[in-house]
Amino acid sequence: MDVRRAVEADRPRLAAFAARLQVRPDRHVAYLALDTDTIAAEMVAEDDDWTAVSAVATVDNHLAGWLMGSVDVDMGRVWWFGPFVDAEGDRWTELTNALFATAGELLPAQIDQEEMAPDTRFDVLADWATEHGFTRDPGSLVLTGDLTVIGRPMTVGRPMVPSDAPSIGPLHDQLFPDTHTPGNRLAASTADHRVHLVVDVDDTLAGYVAVERQPDGSGYVDYLGVDPRFRRRGLGADLVRAGAAALAGLGCERCSLTVRDDNLAARRLYTGLGFAEERVIVPYRRGFSIA
Repeated sequence: MDVRRAVEADRPRLAAFAARLQVRPDRHVAYLALDTDTIAAEMVAEDDDWTAVSAVATVDNHLAGWLMGSVDVDMGRVWWFGPFVDAEGDRWTELTNALFATAGELLPAQIDQEEMAPDTRFDVLADWATEHGFTRDPGSLVLTGDLTVIGRPMTVGRPMVPSDAPSIGPLHDQLFPDTHTPGNRLAASTADHRVHLVVDVDDTLAGYVAVERQPDGSGYVDYLGVDPRFRRRGLGADLVRAGAAALAGLGCERCSLTVRDDNLAARRLYTGLGFAEERVIVPYRRGFSIA
């Protein structure tokens, strides 16, 4: 077995390798798509240098495993993409141990929080994570929907503007503590493939939705937040429909989102709008928890 840091020339075959495993529920992990071309695009979209924390395992010159980390130094956190290992039983464990050892040596010293998120049917990774000090947090449902069914232009609301930051930031951090995008970053985030919309009630910012067009052309509802003082008015449903309409305007035909498995109210909201539940993703975290 040979384990080394990945190089850019590895990207096409690593994307194809991961795609082959991603379609298996018992080997699927969050954060990457299912097809080769999209995974290859996502690898360079996630980080300035996707090879910085990326380990490749080969056996007799044949690709056998890959693990990539997406690092946020300011948060002190790494999100693990993988491990993608073409083996079973003890051999899977051996390759996974080697990949994590090599990738771990590539992590910046500031990183003390780790997260991975396998499909709930990826039992071997769940067992491995538990044995290595990761703690299981509540799972999230992945839902998908047809934008022609869900999307509807918003009759109230407007695009987020910089002056919304003092309101959006604290509300977002209250609703989504320790998430991958803190409130100050959400308010400041601007990109052609992202749309952030807000709704006001009596001159008070009452809710927001953040959506984006992904590399494969599909849409993603990243965040939906409504101030607790303004709930049960239908604002959440209006914001989702508006976000879906915005994604359709970006050329998307379908979109997806995740919601806590135990958040029954949100699940009813999304399924009522036409989303279908697809799979459950379970986060395993070491050094922190968002339970």
